[in-house]
Amino acid sequence: MEFFEQILYSLKGNPVVKEWSGYAAFIFTLVIYRRLRLGRWRKILKRSVDYHKFHLSSISKDPSMDEKTRELAQALLWGVTKQLPLDLESGMGGKALLRSFMGDKTALNTCGTVYYQCARNIRYIDRIIIKLNDTLLSTFYRIYMLESILSYIAVIYMDLTLLYYIISRPQGGTGRLYLEMRIDE
Repeated sequence: MEFFEQILYSLKGNPVVKEWSGYAAFIFTLVIYRRLRLGRWRKILKRSVDYHKFHLSSISKDPSMDEKTRELAQALLWGVTKQLPLDLESGMGGKALLRSFMGDKTALNTCGTVYYQCARNIRYIDRIIIKLNDTLLSTFYRIYMLESILSYIAVIYMDLTLLYYIISRPQGGTGRLYLEMRIDE
């Protein structure tokens, strides 16, 4: 027992140990914070994906929408239902993010293709597709970041932006979507 007391006493006075213990405490706090918030953000993002699935399937089956709008809604719906699970299955979110930047077929690139189709056919499509594409793109980025090694930083960023949305109460867009998904809990 005296041996451990001597070691503890000698370590207390060492400035290097104090510095490294500060780093260890910071990392420990970061890991605990991530563990506490990760489940909640997964629920919020799952609700967001379900929201998009519902609206995209409604648009793709709505006969009052023009053909191009229904086609783009079907492409986004395919990205949500088929491509996103494949992206997450084939590796952590960070790998899918890198693959999308390299030009591989990912859910993010599906949203990019829809964005360019919307820009090309702006006169013929309904604006709801553009709005759904924007919020879906944000949801995909957040899912990829949450499932990657960068999730420690992503959780803090997403909590800070959610706090900003709570304070500013946006009337539309991504901020309003995540605020509504949080309130539904």
